Amino acid sequence: MMLIGPNYICPPLHAKPAMVPVGISYLAAVLRQNYEVRLMDSIVEGYAYERVTEDGLLVYGLTEEMILKEIENFGPQVVGVGCTFSGMFTLMSSLVQKIKQTFPEIITVTGGPHTSFLPEDTFHRTPGLDYIILGEGEESFPRLLEAIQKGKGIEEIDGLAWKDNGSIRVNPKTKFIADLDTIPFPARDLLPMEKYFKINVPFLFYSKNPRNLSFITSRGCPFKCRFCSSANHWGRRIRFRSVENVLAEMGELVNRFGVKELKFEDDNLMANPSRAKAIFRGMIERKFNLKWNMPNGVMIKALDDDELLHLMKESGCYEVILAFESGSQYVLDNIIHKPVDLAKAPDITRKVRDHGIDTLAFFIVGFPGETKEMIRQTVNYAKNLPLDKIFLWRFNPLPGTELYEESLAKGLFKQEDLYRENYVLTGIQIEGMEDRLYWKYFQEAYSASIIKSFLRAPIRFIKRYYKSFFKLESYRAIWRMRKAL
Repeated sequence: MMLIGPNYICPPLHAKPAMVPVGISYLAAVLRQNYEVRLMDSIVEGYAYERVTEDGLLVYGLTEEMILKEIENFGPQVVGVGCTFSGMFTLMSSLVQKIKQTFPEIITVTGGPHTSFLPEDTFHRTPGLDYIILGEGEESFPRLLEAIQKGKGIEEIDGLAWKDNGSIRVNPKTKFIADLDTIPFPARDLLPMEKYFKINVPFLFYSKNPRNLSFITSRGCPFKCRFCSSANHWGRRIRFRSVENVLAEMGELVNRFGVKELKFEDDNLMANPSRAKAIFRGMIERKFNLKWNMPNGVMIKALDDDELLHLMKESGCYEVILAFESGSQYVLDNIIHKPVDLAKAPDITRKVRDHGIDTLAFFIVGFPGETKEMIRQTVNYAKNLPLDKIFLWRFNPLPGTELYEESLAKGLFKQEDLYRENYVLTGIQIEGMEDRLYWKYFQEAYSASIIKSFLRAPIRFIKRYYKSFFKLESYRAIWRMRKAL
């Protein structure tokens, strides 16, 4: 059994992220209990290999020929290729096709949000694909391998799509793992961990220490935000790992891998405040001395708690990303259905900063039904908040969300658009908003946050950004942009 993280695609001026592929690492930890498993991350193994697409985007990682050579050397009967984001689909699909053409006897499998929500389309675009694991795979993937060995039982597997005599069959995902403590810790030992630490370009690019890793303590989300696919992928009932299980994995990361920083990527780390406090107390009591942040964002109202903020700071939290999404209360209430009270948020933001924690924020503009005036409200709201940095993105419809279906129904977006190489840079077109206006607003919001952050604390600002600015990867990104123009 071989599990592969495919190449990555990004804008040429981006730093090139290299993060441990958590999804296939969890799968490898489960599968190696009964099978010989090779885990290969094409990104970190082939970080220096780059190509620029016709749309000027950067693709990096091992070439398909290199990956095929590794497959030949290992000789697996089954190969699984991950597909974490829609923007990675064409890379995954092309690789699976090459694998099947070169090794027709190998069984090919994929999984991830995109393929889970669009299984029929995935099979049509990837004839060499045999199976799709829908959603959570730690139980369904082993059952699939067992059914293949026995030659029966595939029809009974929850969350599986497959081809059957020319037709496509889909068993919807209906069952989720109730006790997350039963899942082994990710098989990070099967990956070249020191390479990740040396590259040190994590999610959203910033870290306090190069020895940092992504970390997850829960799955699922009870909210019904219309732009987000996470709840549909992981389930609408949030499931928590026990505090002791979480602290045990932290201990392993500190003692075995020398980790100094964690990136909590839960959708709702603070959903249960008492549990979150227990985790932070445990980190303090066990003297892990870890730095940490939450690059996936956090619900703003959960931070209106001085005891929680104190424990966060004491346990090593140095920044939070506040998931506002919009600065228009109408958009929040009527378009995306996200429970954020914009009137209370500025005071909570100040409270976070008063505890010595940096504040960053996510905003998205260009939702279907949003007007130019609502977008201006978001930009103005973001500029007036006490933030250290603003992330402002253009809305892209994600498969598995209500707004994806609405965008298709209104003709604002076509499913074919998902497979354009420049999908990562474009969104739907709304009335009165030209592309140049989006870029104007992005520059305006970003510049305002940078200037305010510098004026508020110039020494801290310089300490935060000078290392990133002078990193070799920053100059490589500028050189790639120069070549693409």
